[in-house]
Amino acid sequence: MTTQVLIVSQALYLGCVYALLALGLTITYSATRVVNFAQGEFFVLGAGVAYYLEAVRHQPAWVAVLAVVVVSMVLGVITERAIMLPIQRSGIHYAWIISTLAVALILQSLYSKLFQGALLRPPPLVEGSVRIVGAGVSYQILLVIVCAIAIMVAYDQFLRRTAYGSAVRATAHDPETTASFGVSIRGVILTSFIVSGVITALAGLLVSSVLFIQPTVGLTYTTSGFVAMVIGGLGSSRGAIAGGLVVGLLNSLVVNLIGANLGQIAIVCLLAIILLIRPQGLFSQPAGEH
Repeated sequence: MTTQVLIVSQALYLGCVYALLALGLTITYSATRVVNFAQGEFFVLGAGVAYYLEAVRHQPAWVAVLAVVVVSMVLGVITERAIMLPIQRSGIHYAWIISTLAVALILQSLYSKLFQGALLRPPPLVEGSVRIVGAGVSYQILLVIVCAIAIMVAYDQFLRRTAYGSAVRATAHDPETTASFGVSIRGVILTSFIVSGVITALAGLLVSSVLFIQPTVGLTYTTSGFVAMVIGGLGSSRGAIAGGLVVGLLNSLVVNLIGANLGQIAIVCLLAIILLIRPQGLFSQPAGEH
């Protein structure tokens, strides 16, 4: 029973991490139809800011959380212009690949310079652990699960109950018609970059004391989130969450029951199978629904 509890807690934990990454990617994709390969850099940003303020400057956790939100909002504004401006001016359909990868590589170089290859691992927000059916589960892992669920539920309700949510769905369906009704497409896109950046950066802050995050691993986390997003269904926020949980569960089961080096292989194999039999994703929704 102890082993099962540990596997379940790890599966939920990893699933929440992947779900937040996939959700961040989905938010910008829903508004722009662009897969932001620089999304993982916000994840590293959250870990880096928390590490600098808590481990280096010895500031309290609430200062780190506030700083992560503010800095990620600023970076969201900057990356929106750095990514969308070349796309709009070039007129090339696949210009987003170049612009998002360029931003990702620039941020990776900046992080490497700032942190000099340091392991971005601040102290946990909550110390200690609790025993569940004989198994010790750290409070930090439980905090990640609770906070991730709260963030996902809050965004889902925000998307469905606010004017922003209606604008995102309308923009994804028909941006020209939406603009004719006086909706600021630029405002929707900018807000999407900011919201997705904050969510992903908070995810990085929450898990940095558990995972071993280095300044150059942003693209790795982007890839994991992208796989979860594709499995769940492109453009669906609930699909992204479900896809993240599926990926986390599969990875945890394979790592614990078969071998530590087979988790990513199993995820890629699952992605290949899904693309063959259901390319729209497991939890895809009709166009215009997110």
